[in-house]
Amino acid sequence: MATISSLLESARLLVRAKRPEPSYPARPVVKPDGSTRVPGLYVAGELAGAALIKTSLHQGADAAEAAASRKGIGNAEWDLVVCGTGAAGYAALVRAHELGLRAIGIDAGRFAQSIHSFTRGKILYAEPLEEPLRSSAWFEECPKEVLLERWDEQRRRLGIDVREFEPVRDVRRGKDGALTVETIRGQYRAAAVLIAIGKSGHPRKAGVPGEEHFPARVLHRLSDPEALQNQDVFIYGGGDTAVEAALALAPHNRVTLATINPGWLRPNRRNIEKIEAERARGRVQVLFDTRLLAIGEHTVTLEDQKAGRAIKKPAATVFEMIGADLPRDFLKRVGLKLEGEWSPLRWLGLVGALLLTFSIYSLKAHHWPFAGFDFAAWAAGHPLFRWMLQVPKGVSPADVPAFWYTVLYTLFVVGFGLPAARRWGKHDSYQRWRYASYLSFQVGFFLIVNFGLARLMPKYYWRGWGLYQPFPLFYNTFFWWYPGDPATIKWFFIGFGLLLTFVIIPLFVRRHGMRFCTWICGCGAMAETFGDRWRHLAPKGRRSRLWEFQGPLIALWAFASMMVIVFAYHSDGGNGSWRWYSYLVDFWLVAVLPMGFYPFFGGKVWCRYWCPLAHYMKGLSRLFGKLEIQANDHCIQCGECSRYCQVGVDVMAFARNGESFDNTNSSCIHCGICITVCPMDVLSFHVKGQEQKQLVQIANAEPVKSRG
Repeated sequence: MATISSLLESARLLVRAKRPEPSYPARPVVKPDGSTRVPGLYVAGELAGAALIKTSLHQGADAAEAAASRKGIGNAEWDLVVCGTGAAGYAALVRAHELGLRAIGIDAGRFAQSIHSFTRGKILYAEPLEEPLRSSAWFEECPKEVLLERWDEQRRRLGIDVREFEPVRDVRRGKDGALTVETIRGQYRAAAVLIAIGKSGHPRKAGVPGEEHFPARVLHRLSDPEALQNQDVFIYGGGDTAVEAALALAPHNRVTLATINPGWLRPNRRNIEKIEAERARGRVQVLFDTRLLAIGEHTVTLEDQKAGRAIKKPAATVFEMIGADLPRDFLKRVGLKLEGEWSPLRWLGLVGALLLTFSIYSLKAHHWPFAGFDFAAWAAGHPLFRWMLQVPKGVSPADVPAFWYTVLYTLFVVGFGLPAARRWGKHDSYQRWRYASYLSFQVGFFLIVNFGLARLMPKYYWRGWGLYQPFPLFYNTFFWWYPGDPATIKWFFIGFGLLLTFVIIPLFVRRHGMRFCTWICGCGAMAETFGDRWRHLAPKGRRSRLWEFQGPLIALWAFASMMVIVFAYHSDGGNGSWRWYSYLVDFWLVAVLPMGFYPFFGGKVWCRYWCPLAHYMKGLSRLFGKLEIQANDHCIQCGECSRYCQVGVDVMAFARNGESFDNTNSSCIHCGICITVCPMDVLSFHVKGQEQKQLVQIANAEPVKSRG
């Protein structure tokens, strides 16, 4: 019964609305230089994904440099208006001053409000240490008070103009290209506008009665723990911020922390250990599965979701620490889109992409509507395409579409692979070698080997794909053999196919996990090159991971179908078992849908959800694979690792707890991008048992003899 109940719950989660998860915050669409779809409008700082002060400073300076190119547009009063004066906004103002721009900063609160909101005495770290500071805004490791003092002094010395306590209402673009910033006090016309407001000014609220009636008692951040003494404090939230506030207040107050979660889901391991220690001492009461219902004058009303009853707790001060929301209405008003946001135009683009890929693959495979289309005859009548029939000699006219699809596929991989290699391999040799491997296998095997085989053995050249694409990825390795086929050719391809699938791949997986997907595979090559620009759009979250159940089923189907075709039909593929698998998997799932989905769901849809080889290797890796990714205790929860994972692994959930992950607890394909993007060097590859082996070698080594 428990198993059936679990299955039913999983089935419900497949279609249930997604819940917010800390690893996947929404962001507006922003280019690397901070520019957006609105000419002259830039975004930097927390809204653009910067989780470190140094990163924010760099983004702000870069945005100011990009905005300088618009100087003089519309004869505007200001060259640059900066909305928000945290780290990114301040760096932009400093850089604008250096460039001689007429710039002004506007903030809904105080100058550097986000820094002011940090807990008193908080140390601000200058990570990443190996990256030099590219902004003239002063910054080094120090308490927050020192940073604020130095920034105030530098701001006065440079004469930087900041208008405080002036919330921005709207930003409108005029016909002359200038932008008008509307605030509660007036308007500012500017050639360029930088939005660096962050999310801390928009804390998420519980939306319960009493929240608006007692605003002085309902807080969203803890700046000075010592300001509260001997009080009943109620904290609503289950993340690190809530736990850290409870830990800071526990020594001198009576603290109750309540969360709707059934247990500790979001805090890092160190915080969980600390709060559990305080809970054991009786200094903090923790209530799981509990929802806030109302805030009274001196109490809060809660719902025990398990028992289904209401309870009251004393609360002189209430902290709502349930995260922060994007200022969605404001972003929409100024014309910005969120990543992955669906609109009628986006849906139309998806339909168009699927129709295009369907047409291309239908032509290649001679499916409807090209089932009776003679490509060779059509091409022969057009000088532009006539040369396609000449290379290589020996390819039958019926195979011309498939052969030239191979050429086009390789050109795509190489053309988009070089920019992707520059993007990720600029500072990471692992990524340089990975992309070099992809391109080498693609050109060497997918193109050159097939060219050679087409001349040497025209009838069998297509079997060359099976030399580096193991069954069941290349599904036809063991099919379509008939009496009269040369025994040498037949048993070479069958024997090598068996060796590749059942010997080489398991041995490879043992030490290298699923690196075949990210170093060799042709499907993976297209996803990591052409699909790379959309990798951040890969489906994320618990619901998306549950949909991975399809892969093992297709892998079982592939192996079962092989057995049926080989033993029941004597390797003749002309049967229903082959036709159904070939059409549904090889045509729709490996070709039409993934290529059409690239710009909307990232590049690894096939690999993650349907590829039978990937799930065969995942099963092997789960059984005896040794490759894993380890995490140290330096995670700052920036989320970059989870954001760029194409197979939806919640890397940050492992990293923040210092946990390792492999194919026993994730679908990791070992591309290493999470390691590359981490600004704190938290993650690294590791082969299990390596340390033990080194320790044994040290223990067995001969002792060093003294020269005396």
